[in-house]
Amino acid sequence: MLILRPIETGDLDSLLELARSLDSVNLPAERDFLEERIAHSVRSFAGQHSDWRENIFLFVLEDTNAGRCVGTSMIIAKHGRPGKPYFWLAQTSEERRSHGLDQRFVHQKLQLHSTEDGPTEIGGIILEPSYRRHKYKCGKALSIVRFAYISLHPENFEREVIAEMLSPFDEGGRNRLWEAFGAKFTGLPFREADHLSSRNKQFIADLFPRDPVYVTLFPEKVQEVIGQPNETAVAALRILEKLGFRYLNQVDPFDGGPYYGAARDAIASVRDRRQLVLPGDTTRHEIASDNALGLVAAEGRLGFRATVVPLDEEGAPFVSRDSREALGVTAGDRVTVTPLP
Repeated sequence: MLILRPIETGDLDSLLELARSLDSVNLPAERDFLEERIAHSVRSFAGQHSDWRENIFLFVLEDTNAGRCVGTSMIIAKHGRPGKPYFWLAQTSEERRSHGLDQRFVHQKLQLHSTEDGPTEIGGIILEPSYRRHKYKCGKALSIVRFAYISLHPENFEREVIAEMLSPFDEGGRNRLWEAFGAKFTGLPFREADHLSSRNKQFIADLFPRDPVYVTLFPEKVQEVIGQPNETAVAALRILEKLGFRYLNQVDPFDGGPYYGAARDAIASVRDRRQLVLPGDTTRHEIASDNALGLVAAEGRLGFRATVVPLDEEGAPFVSRDSREALGVTAGDRVTVTPLP
């Protein structure tokens, strides 16, 4: 059975193995960092932080039959708070025209911005390749579980939610925008700067230019990747677009990956989730293999848990005895149902 749940201390080795396939700023493949990130998440789910804005929630997808975690996703309750600003490059355009030369140009510009009152951020989706075409749509489940949790505790998240999409990388892990831009102002290789920013972003404010930079001055090979998602991020982006996320004309200061965003309460998986009481009868005629699927989530005796189940023609979930046991719920308990897009 596949269960989505909060990460636990014993998941460190599984998380490290998953992180090695992405090695991102939010989830670098560093054992000490991940150990602290897990501890931070455990405290967040337990409500042990004095300020909800400090919370970071890490979810894992556990294959209980295989006895290991095969995927992960994350929510950062607030990206950008006092002492830990959120940075981005705003993408704007400027039209210039010469009537004497009969020439017109539209120049793209990038300008560094920051705030200490930022949005909620979702990210960190990693899934073992062998589970990407699973019949229970594991990638979608890892994405939707974050919104299922947000919908249960909206008071602990901002009204705006963003997602940063990984940008294209060349062979050897080289990033074109960083080499043409960030490296010129910091003197750091991409990986070192990316990992440093996960702990301290002050060097961005100290060294990056605050004035607009004309993208026209970059080589064409650099221009063409700014604001474009990596091919490995396209599937995740399509899910977010179906839920209502739109391009914000903002890119990451390091790799130029695009930022997408949506109002929290307008996200389809937050807006359209249903709450119901589990019936006592779990016997049901066989569900067709092509039935729609939904994510059932609950906060029962095991804490927050979710799993993917079939939906009938009216959108009602079939929650088997095994699923109820895995979720830690029984007849009469409340669960939420979110259709998978």
